[in-house]
Amino acid sequence: MSEPRPERSDRDGSSEAGGSCSIGDGESASDRWSRRVWATGSYEKIAPKYVSMGGHLVDRTAVDSDDEVLDVGCGTGTVAITAARRGARVTGVDIQPAMIEHARTNADTADVAVTWREGDATALPFETNEFTVTLSNLGHVYGDPPDTAAEELRRVTRPGGRIGFTSWTPTSLYPAMAGVVGAVLSPEELPNFSEPPFLWGDSGTVRTRLGDAVDDIAFETQTVQYPALSPEHFWGQTAANSGMFIEILEDVDEGDARELREQLLETIEPYFDDSENAVELEYRLTTATVAEPGE
Repeated sequence: MSEPRPERSDRDGSSEAGGSCSIGDGESASDRWSRRVWATGSYEKIAPKYVSMGGHLVDRTAVDSDDEVLDVGCGTGTVAITAARRGARVTGVDIQPAMIEHARTNADTADVAVTWREGDATALPFETNEFTVTLSNLGHVYGDPPDTAAEELRRVTRPGGRIGFTSWTPTSLYPAMAGVVGAVLSPEELPNFSEPPFLWGDSGTVRTRLGDAVDDIAFETQTVQYPALSPEHFWGQTAANSGMFIEILEDVDEGDARELREQLLETIEPYFDDSENAVELEYRLTTATVAEPGE
């Protein structure tokens, strides 16, 4: 993957500008699930495995010092910090306050200026046409309903501005693992999304969601290598740090947990490359330009 050439910017790190968005009583079941899961797990231990994806996303959308950038579902701040290193004016937004704290710490370490806000991908706390570039590295995919998340990406981006995001492809490992979980557990034990989040990695679905409001839509498929010494090693890290799997394993009996582990190890095996000591995770990067009015 090509890596961006960063530029240093002054540090600011304020999260107070304009306050955080109000979520509260209208929050959906999927939003409540997302808040709980991201608070339960230790995503900050997983996120470093995906930092190359953030660099790739910023590079493909050609972020530079003239841009005002929004990072949706910013997590630990990879995309926001990468964009800020290029001199862009950057805001990161996430539904989970704990993620924002990790992101702020990482930005301080990198010595870059980023404004942090709490907010939901389906109700972004920003004005229409506020940003020249709107990005998301796996974060927007949990916004439900997805059509609303897509509309929000378009709404906050100026005409002629760029949208870019990543998602795991539907045939990659994490969707396969989700399929195993869905086969073993009852619907009541699973997160209640209106559509599978991994459909954001399907080009036809994405074209439909973004519709005529964008031009020059393009897709690129890449892989990221998750370091692991075996399928068991990968599963051990996932079970210990993924909020989703922590929640699932807490709710299943011993027999189901054993069956789930065995089936997941079988699922992981084909994706493990013993010559690289890594699990291959395929993702799709989407870029598009927001259409000018009247086009």
